[in-house]
Amino acid sequence: MEHNDTEMRKKHTALKLVLLGVGISLLLLALNLWLGTLSLNTRADMAEADIAAEKSAAAQETDLANILRKDTVEYVFKEESIPAYSYNEIWSMDMSKPSGVTVADLKLVTAGNLVGLEEDFWQCEQDNNVNCLFVMAIASLESANGTICFRPNNMFGYGGSGFSSKAEGIRVVSRALANSYLTPGASLYNGTRITDVNKRYAASSTWDEKVCRNMARYYSIISQHHNQQLEKLK
Repeated sequence: MEHNDTEMRKKHTALKLVLLGVGISLLLLALNLWLGTLSLNTRADMAEADIAAEKSAAAQETDLANILRKDTVEYVFKEESIPAYSYNEIWSMDMSKPSGVTVADLKLVTAGNLVGLEEDFWQCEQDNNVNCLFVMAIASLESANGTICFRPNNMFGYGGSGFSSKAEGIRVVSRALANSYLTPGASLYNGTRITDVNKRYAASSTWDEKVCRNMARYYSIISQHHNQQLEKLK
């Protein structure tokens, strides 16, 4: 009888140990599952944070690009736009100041035999203190756009002689306008407006009005072209 009790106790003890082992195993399994889930959640949170950071960085880069683009466009508009001056504004304009136009701009407004002389007109503004559109307007008026010269290559009705080329005529007359007509204290100086130059340059009392109208047309065409090109940047 005693032997049977001992055997039963051994079996109970073994069963308890087995159950304890199973319980520990289940506990460890649950712990591992929990740790795994925690790790997955942590990695998911980190991934979301990384994605959010990337989106934020991308947004900042986009904003920076837009800001830079806007500033660039505003700068180009400011630097490259040319007003379409009214007749009255040109009438009051100082002809010893640069026009601000380019050779490409001049190609928009030359006609007749003035075509091909754009570089020469532009250069006269660089070398002398004289608005090249003013010089071109005089040539256009006095020679019907370079087609009628009262002396060889003299498109300006200036002096009594001709020139070896139209380009030479542009250089000589531009220098004369700058040094003799538009420089204070010079022999033919009366002021720097078109009407001031008219007093000593031409006998016609309407010469200044015609030159002014030519310039107004030039500025209008050039300004319109600039604005059309600048609009493409918006």
